[in-house]
Amino acid sequence: MELFIMLFNKIINFLKYPIAFIFAFLTIKLLKLLFEMVINFYNHSTNYQNFFIGMTIYWVLWIIIFNQKRDNWFLTIEHELTHTLFALLTFHKIIDFKATGNRGGYMRFSGIGGGNWLITIAPYFFPTFSMVVIAFIYISESKFYPILTLILGYSTLYHIHSTYQEITLQQPDIQEVGLIFSFLFLPSANLFALIGILSAIPSDNIEFTTIIKNIYEYVLYHFFTFF
Repeated sequence: MELFIMLFNKIINFLKYPIAFIFAFLTIKLLKLLFEMVINFYNHSTNYQNFFIGMTIYWVLWIIIFNQKRDNWFLTIEHELTHTLFALLTFHKIIDFKATGNRGGYMRFSGIGGGNWLITIAPYFFPTFSMVVIAFIYISESKFYPILTLILGYSTLYHIHSTYQEITLQQPDIQEVGLIFSFLFLPSANLFALIGILSAIPSDNIEFTTIIKNIYEYVLYHFFTFF
């Protein structure tokens, strides 16, 4: 099993810069898709009232409460849980986990090969809180959609704000994966994550699978045009 994990890590690490360049290439396309979604929200704003209310609640709570606190336990635990999730997704065994608001946190995993860049960089683009809400949306009955949409709006602004707070040149994780890689990968990775969140809003007639197909056809078209 350890040999498999080591080989899997090598493959992921080998694909690090090819994936980064693909995401960098997709920046304009993702910005266009996001702009189209925002225009749709603006034109049908009444359909997204709960989502906007959720975003407003987060902003008000941040100004009144969270901004006054030095410790942010939730941000720390979500950060470490995201590391943990990607470690598990890449077949690593978690051997230690700790998260505290005032002293930070850490996650340790076992296995030879030293892990991979996905584990390291995941908290800086993957919206773990929002993905939990989206999972509930997909398994819940429609009568729960209003409250879940509100929570999704809250989690979306939380993700944008917390990511903005965390991405700094001094972050050890950012330095570990490299500043050039982070510059190429993270902007589009965050755009992609935000588009994914917005596409999960119930009854918005926007399917994530359609977005993926659109991006796939865009990449194929330019690939064959280039060659």
